[in-house]
Amino acid sequence: MIVLRKSVVIPAILLLAGALLGVLGQAGYVRDLRLSQGTDIMKLIGLSLSMAVIMSYAGYVSFGHSMFVGLGGYAASYVVVGMHKQDIANLIAQHGYLPKTYIAYLLVESSLLAIALSVLVAVVIGLPVLRLRGAFFAIATIGLNYVLLNIVKVLLKGITIYGEEVAFPNFKLTTIGFYWIYYAFFVLTVVVAYLVRVTKLGFGLAAIREDEDAAEVMGVDTLKYKVIAFSIAGSLASLWGVVDAFNTSYSADLYFSLGHSIIMILSNAIGGLGTFTGPVVGALIYYPLNWYTQTMAAQLALVIMGILIIIVVDFFPSGVVGLIRNKLPKLRPYLE
Repeated sequence: MIVLRKSVVIPAILLLAGALLGVLGQAGYVRDLRLSQGTDIMKLIGLSLSMAVIMSYAGYVSFGHSMFVGLGGYAASYVVVGMHKQDIANLIAQHGYLPKTYIAYLLVESSLLAIALSVLVAVVIGLPVLRLRGAFFAIATIGLNYVLLNIVKVLLKGITIYGEEVAFPNFKLTTIGFYWIYYAFFVLTVVVAYLVRVTKLGFGLAAIREDEDAAEVMGVDTLKYKVIAFSIAGSLASLWGVVDAFNTSYSADLYFSLGHSIIMILSNAIGGLGTFTGPVVGALIYYPLNWYTQTMAAQLALVIMGILIIIVVDFFPSGVVGLIRNKLPKLRPYLE
Protein backbone atom coordinates (compact mmCIF):
# COMPACT_ATOMS: atom_id res chain seq x y z
CA MET A 1 0.00 0.00 0.00
CA ILE A 2 1.33 3.43 -0.96
CA VAL A 3 1.54 5.83 1.96
CA LEU A 4 1.16 9.37 0.62
CA ARG A 5 1.99 11.74 3.42
CA LYS A 6 2.75 15.44 3.32
CA SER A 7 6.07 14.53 1.72
CA VAL A 8 4.29 14.33 -1.66
CA VAL A 9 4.47 18.14 -1.69
CA ILE A 10 8.19 18.11 -2.59
CA PRO A 11 7.96 15.91 -5.72
CA ALA A 12 4.83 17.81 -6.76
CA ILE A 13 6.69 21.12 -6.52
CA LEU A 14 9.59 19.69 -8.54
CA LEU A 15 7.35 18.51 -11.35
CA LEU A 16 5.31 21.72 -11.41
CA ALA A 17 8.46 23.86 -11.47
CA GLY A 18 9.85 21.84 -14.36
CA ALA A 19 6.60 22.09 -16.29
CA LEU A 20 6.36 25.85 -15.65
CA LEU A 21 9.88 26.46 -16.96
CA GLY A 22 9.05 24.44 -20.07
CA VAL A 23 5.82 26.35 -20.70
CA LEU A 24 7.60 29.69 -20.29
CA GLY A 25 10.35 28.50 -22.62
CA GLN A 26 7.78 27.35 -25.17
CA ALA A 27 6.20 30.80 -25.05
CA GLY A 28 9.57 32.49 -25.55
CA TYR A 29 9.83 34.02 -22.08
CA VAL A 30 12.89 31.95 -21.08
CA ARG A 31 16.17 32.00 -23.01
CA ASP A 32 17.78 28.87 -24.40
CA LEU A 33 20.62 29.19 -21.87
CA ARG A 34 18.17 28.89 -18.97
CA LEU A 35 16.43 25.97 -20.64
CA SER A 36 19.79 24.22 -21.08
CA GLN A 37 20.55 24.84 -17.42
CA GLY A 38 17.11 23.45 -16.60
CA THR A 39 17.89 20.22 -18.46
CA ASP A 40 21.21 19.98 -16.63
CA ILE A 41 19.52 20.41 -13.26
CA MET A 42 16.85 17.83 -14.09
CA LYS A 43 19.55 15.38 -15.14
CA LEU A 44 21.56 15.97 -11.96
CA ILE A 45 18.50 15.54 -9.74
CA GLY A 46 17.48 12.46 -11.71
CA LEU A 47 20.91 10.84 -11.39
CA SER A 48 21.10 11.76 -7.70
CA LEU A 49 17.70 10.15 -7.08
CA SER A 50 18.81 7.03 -8.94
CA MET A 51 21.81 6.81 -6.62
CA ALA A 52 19.55 7.50 -3.63
CA VAL A 53 17.61 4.25 -4.17
CA ILE A 54 20.70 2.19 -3.33
CA MET A 55 22.76 4.69 -1.31
CA SER A 56 20.37 6.94 0.59
CA TYR A 57 17.55 4.44 1.05
CA ALA A 58 19.61 1.26 1.58
CA GLY A 59 22.93 2.66 2.82
CA TYR A 60 25.11 1.12 0.08
CA VAL A 61 27.54 3.56 -1.56
CA SER A 62 28.22 2.60 -5.18
CA PHE A 63 31.26 4.26 -6.72
CA GLY A 64 30.51 2.34 -9.90
CA HIS A 65 26.98 3.67 -10.41
CA SER A 66 28.14 5.39 -13.59
CA MET A 67 28.30 1.94 -15.22
CA PHE A 68 24.53 2.12 -15.60
CA VAL A 69 24.75 5.55 -17.22
CA GLY A 70 27.24 4.01 -19.64
CA LEU A 71 24.93 1.06 -20.32
CA GLY A 72 22.10 3.45 -21.13
CA GLY A 73 24.28 5.33 -23.58
CA TYR A 74 25.36 2.08 -25.19
CA ALA A 75 21.73 0.91 -25.51
CA ALA A 76 20.84 4.16 -27.30
CA SER A 77 23.88 3.81 -29.55
CA TYR A 78 22.99 0.23 -30.45
CA VAL A 79 19.39 1.12 -31.28
CA VAL A 80 20.06 4.31 -33.23
CA VAL A 81 23.33 3.54 -34.99
CA GLY A 82 23.40 -0.24 -34.89
CA MET A 83 19.77 -1.14 -35.66
CA HIS A 84 18.14 1.83 -37.38
CA LYS A 85 20.97 3.72 -39.07
CA GLN A 86 19.72 2.98 -42.59
CA ASP A 87 16.08 3.67 -41.69
CA ILE A 88 17.07 7.02 -40.23
CA ALA A 89 19.08 7.90 -43.36
CA ASN A 90 16.12 6.99 -45.59
CA LEU A 91 13.65 9.05 -43.55
CA ILE A 92 15.94 12.09 -43.55
CA ALA A 93 16.44 11.73 -47.33
CA GLN A 94 12.66 11.49 -47.79
CA HIS A 95 11.50 14.25 -45.45
CA GLY A 96 14.62 16.34 -44.94
CA TYR A 97 14.33 15.67 -41.22
CA LEU A 98 13.51 12.84 -38.82
CA PRO A 99 9.81 12.80 -37.81
CA LYS A 100 9.25 13.40 -34.11
CA THR A 101 7.14 10.27 -33.84
CA TYR A 102 10.12 8.23 -35.03
CA ILE A 103 12.41 9.98 -32.54
CA ALA A 104 9.94 9.05 -29.81
CA TYR A 105 9.97 5.46 -31.06
CA LEU A 106 13.77 5.37 -30.91
CA LEU A 107 13.72 6.80 -27.39
CA VAL A 108 11.24 4.21 -26.14
CA GLU A 109 13.11 1.33 -27.76
CA SER A 110 16.44 2.57 -26.39
CA SER A 111 14.95 3.02 -22.91
CA LEU A 112 13.49 -0.48 -22.84
CA LEU A 113 16.81 -1.97 -23.92
CA ALA A 114 18.66 0.13 -21.33
CA ILE A 115 16.34 -1.06 -18.56
CA ALA A 116 16.69 -4.68 -19.65
CA LEU A 117 20.50 -4.46 -19.70
CA SER A 118 20.58 -2.67 -16.34
CA VAL A 119 18.34 -5.20 -14.61
CA LEU A 120 20.36 -8.06 -16.09
CA VAL A 121 23.65 -6.55 -14.90
CA ALA A 122 22.21 -5.56 -11.50
CA VAL A 123 20.92 -9.08 -10.84
CA VAL A 124 23.94 -10.97 -12.16
CA ILE A 125 26.54 -8.87 -10.35
CA GLY A 126 24.27 -7.85 -7.49
CA LEU A 127 23.68 -11.34 -6.14
CA PRO A 128 27.36 -11.82 -5.24
CA VAL A 129 28.50 -8.19 -4.79
CA LEU A 130 25.61 -7.10 -2.57
CA ARG A 131 26.70 -9.68 -0.02
CA LEU A 132 29.63 -7.32 0.64
CA ARG A 133 29.23 -4.31 2.88
CA GLY A 134 30.77 -0.88 3.37
CA ALA A 135 34.12 -0.19 1.71
CA PHE A 136 34.27 -3.70 0.23
CA PHE A 137 31.08 -3.10 -1.73
CA ALA A 138 32.25 0.36 -2.85
CA ILE A 139 35.61 -0.98 -4.08
CA ALA A 140 33.93 -3.88 -5.89
CA THR A 141 31.67 -1.50 -7.82
CA ILE A 142 34.69 0.51 -9.02
CA GLY A 143 36.18 -2.65 -10.50
CA LEU A 144 32.88 -3.64 -12.10
CA ASN A 145 32.61 -0.21 -13.71
CA TYR A 146 35.92 -0.71 -15.52
CA VAL A 147 35.05 -4.28 -16.50
CA LEU A 148 31.80 -3.13 -18.13
CA LEU A 149 33.57 -0.18 -19.78
CA ASN A 150 35.95 -2.51 -21.60
CA ILE A 151 33.16 -4.92 -22.55
CA VAL A 152 31.16 -2.04 -24.03
CA LYS A 153 34.20 -0.81 -25.97
CA VAL A 154 34.47 -4.23 -27.58
CA LEU A 155 30.75 -4.29 -28.37
CA LEU A 156 30.90 -0.80 -29.86
CA LYS A 157 33.33 -2.03 -32.51
CA GLY A 158 30.38 -3.81 -34.05
CA ILE A 159 28.56 -0.54 -34.74
CA THR A 160 31.40 2.00 -35.11
CA ILE A 161 34.99 1.79 -36.28
CA TYR A 162 36.18 3.83 -33.34
CA GLY A 163 35.01 1.40 -30.67
CA GLU A 164 34.69 4.13 -28.05
CA GLU A 165 32.57 6.96 -29.46
CA VAL A 166 29.31 7.01 -31.40
CA ALA A 167 28.15 10.07 -33.31
CA PHE A 168 24.36 10.39 -33.26
CA PRO A 169 22.47 11.88 -36.21
CA ASN A 170 21.28 15.47 -36.01
CA PHE A 171 17.69 15.11 -34.81
CA LYS A 172 17.12 18.84 -35.52
CA LEU A 173 15.32 19.33 -32.23
CA THR A 174 15.26 22.78 -30.66
CA THR A 175 16.43 23.48 -27.13
CA ILE A 176 12.83 23.45 -25.92
CA GLY A 177 12.29 20.16 -27.76
CA PHE A 178 15.09 18.49 -25.85
CA TYR A 179 13.88 20.17 -22.67
CA TRP A 180 10.53 18.35 -22.88
CA ILE A 181 12.28 15.03 -23.55
CA TYR A 182 14.39 15.54 -20.44
CA TYR A 183 11.28 16.54 -18.51
CA ALA A 184 9.52 13.29 -19.44
CA PHE A 185 12.47 11.30 -18.06
CA PHE A 186 12.51 13.61 -15.03
CA VAL A 187 8.86 12.88 -14.26
CA LEU A 188 9.47 9.14 -14.47
CA THR A 189 12.53 9.30 -12.21
CA VAL A 190 10.88 11.49 -9.56
CA VAL A 191 7.74 9.35 -9.43
CA VAL A 192 9.61 6.03 -9.21
CA ALA A 193 12.13 7.28 -6.62
CA TYR A 194 9.34 8.69 -4.46
CA LEU A 195 7.20 5.57 -4.67
CA VAL A 196 10.16 3.40 -3.69
CA ARG A 197 10.66 5.59 -0.63
CA VAL A 198 7.05 5.45 0.64
CA THR A 199 6.19 1.81 -0.06
CA LYS A 200 7.03 -1.43 1.73
CA LEU A 201 10.23 -1.66 -0.32
CA GLY A 202 11.38 1.68 1.05
CA PHE A 203 10.67 0.67 4.63
CA GLY A 204 12.60 -2.56 4.13
CA LEU A 205 15.55 -0.65 2.68
CA ALA A 206 15.43 1.77 5.62
CA ALA A 207 15.67 -1.17 7.99
CA ILE A 208 18.72 -2.43 6.08
CA ARG A 209 20.32 1.02 6.22
CA GLU A 210 19.83 1.34 9.96
CA ASP A 211 20.89 -2.19 10.96
CA GLU A 212 21.07 -4.94 8.35
CA ASP A 213 21.64 -7.73 10.86
CA ALA A 214 18.63 -6.66 12.91
CA ALA A 215 16.55 -6.44 9.72
CA GLU A 216 17.44 -10.05 8.87
CA VAL A 217 16.48 -11.16 12.36
CA MET A 218 13.12 -9.40 11.94
CA GLY A 219 12.45 -11.38 8.76
CA VAL A 220 13.49 -8.94 6.05
CA ASP A 221 14.90 -10.74 3.00
CA THR A 222 17.81 -8.30 2.82
CA LEU A 223 19.50 -9.71 -0.30
CA LYS A 224 16.23 -9.66 -2.24
CA TYR A 225 15.50 -6.07 -1.21
CA LYS A 226 19.02 -4.94 -2.10
CA VAL A 227 18.96 -6.60 -5.53
CA ILE A 228 15.60 -4.99 -6.30
CA ALA A 229 16.90 -1.59 -5.17
CA PHE A 230 20.11 -2.05 -7.19
CA SER A 231 18.04 -2.92 -10.27
CA ILE A 232 15.76 0.09 -9.89
CA ALA A 233 18.68 2.43 -9.20
CA GLY A 234 20.55 1.11 -12.23
CA SER A 235 17.52 1.34 -14.50
CA LEU A 236 16.86 4.97 -13.57
CA ALA A 237 20.51 5.90 -14.12
CA SER A 238 20.55 4.12 -17.50
CA LEU A 239 17.57 6.18 -18.69
CA TRP A 240 19.63 9.34 -18.22
CA GLY A 241 22.39 7.72 -20.22
CA VAL A 242 19.87 7.21 -23.02
CA VAL A 243 18.54 10.76 -23.13
CA ASP A 244 22.00 12.29 -22.83
CA ALA A 245 23.27 10.19 -25.75
CA PHE A 246 20.42 11.48 -27.92
CA ASN A 247 21.40 15.02 -26.98
CA THR A 248 25.20 14.96 -27.02
CA SER A 249 26.20 11.64 -28.70
CA TYR A 250 28.01 8.85 -26.88
CA SER A 251 31.51 8.48 -25.49
CA ALA A 252 32.18 5.31 -23.51
CA ASP A 253 35.02 6.79 -21.44
CA LEU A 254 32.95 9.85 -20.54
CA TYR A 255 29.77 7.98 -19.67
CA PHE A 256 31.53 5.36 -17.55
CA SER A 257 33.60 8.04 -15.77
CA LEU A 258 33.79 7.68 -12.00
CA GLY A 259 33.19 11.43 -11.89
CA HIS A 260 29.50 10.78 -12.51
CA SER A 261 29.33 8.48 -9.50
CA ILE A 262 31.22 10.91 -7.27
CA ILE A 263 28.87 13.78 -8.17
CA MET A 264 25.84 11.59 -7.38
CA ILE A 265 27.40 10.57 -4.06
CA LEU A 266 28.13 14.21 -3.24
CA SER A 267 24.56 15.28 -3.93
CA ASN A 268 23.23 12.59 -1.61
CA ALA A 269 25.77 13.37 1.12
CA ILE A 270 25.23 17.14 0.97
CA GLY A 271 21.44 16.86 1.04
CA GLY A 272 21.30 14.07 3.58
CA LEU A 273 20.78 10.32 3.55
CA GLY A 274 17.59 8.43 4.23
CA THR A 275 15.10 10.77 2.55
CA PHE A 276 13.71 11.49 -0.90
CA THR A 277 14.30 15.22 -0.38
CA GLY A 278 17.99 14.93 0.53
CA PRO A 279 19.37 14.09 -2.93
CA VAL A 280 17.15 16.78 -4.47
CA VAL A 281 18.39 19.47 -2.11
CA GLY A 282 21.97 18.25 -2.51
CA ALA A 283 21.73 18.49 -6.31
CA LEU A 284 20.20 21.97 -6.11
CA ILE A 285 23.08 23.09 -3.88
CA TYR A 286 25.81 21.35 -5.89
CA TYR A 287 24.79 22.56 -9.35
CA PRO A 288 25.04 26.37 -8.87
CA LEU A 289 28.16 26.04 -6.73
CA ASN A 290 29.87 23.90 -9.33
CA TRP A 291 28.69 26.12 -12.20
CA TYR A 292 29.93 29.33 -10.61
CA THR A 293 33.22 27.88 -9.45
CA GLN A 294 33.84 26.44 -12.92
CA THR A 295 32.96 29.82 -14.45
CA MET A 296 34.72 32.13 -12.02
CA ALA A 297 37.66 30.02 -10.86
CA ALA A 298 37.96 26.82 -12.87
CA GLN A 299 41.36 25.94 -11.41
CA LEU A 300 40.00 26.24 -7.89
CA ALA A 301 36.74 24.38 -8.56
CA LEU A 302 37.93 21.07 -7.13
CA VAL A 303 39.46 22.81 -4.11
CA ILE A 304 36.24 24.64 -3.36
CA MET A 305 34.14 21.51 -3.76
CA GLY A 306 36.58 19.59 -1.56
CA ILE A 307 36.22 22.20 1.17
CA LEU A 308 32.43 21.90 0.86
CA ILE A 309 32.64 18.14 1.37
CA ILE A 310 34.81 18.56 4.47
CA ILE A 311 32.39 21.11 5.94
CA VAL A 312 29.37 18.90 5.34
CA VAL A 313 31.01 15.74 6.70
CA ASP A 314 32.44 17.45 9.79
CA PHE A 315 29.62 19.82 10.74
CA PHE A 316 26.48 18.43 9.06
CA PRO A 317 26.90 14.62 8.95
CA SER A 318 23.15 14.22 8.49
CA GLY A 319 23.17 16.64 5.56
CA VAL A 320 21.22 19.82 4.99
CA VAL A 321 17.84 18.09 5.13
CA GLY A 322 18.84 16.23 8.29
CA LEU A 323 19.80 19.54 9.90
CA ILE A 324 16.47 21.12 8.93
CA ARG A 325 14.53 18.10 10.21
CA ASN A 326 16.30 18.36 13.57
CA LYS A 327 15.99 22.13 13.93
CA LEU A 328 12.44 22.43 12.57
CA PRO A 329 10.48 19.32 13.63
CA LYS A 330 7.29 20.68 12.06
CA LEU A 331 8.84 20.26 8.62
CA ARG A 332 9.75 16.59 9.11
CA PRO A 333 6.54 15.26 7.47
CA TYR A 334 7.40 17.24 4.31
CA LEU A 335 11.04 16.08 4.19
CA GLU A 336 10.71 12.29 4.16
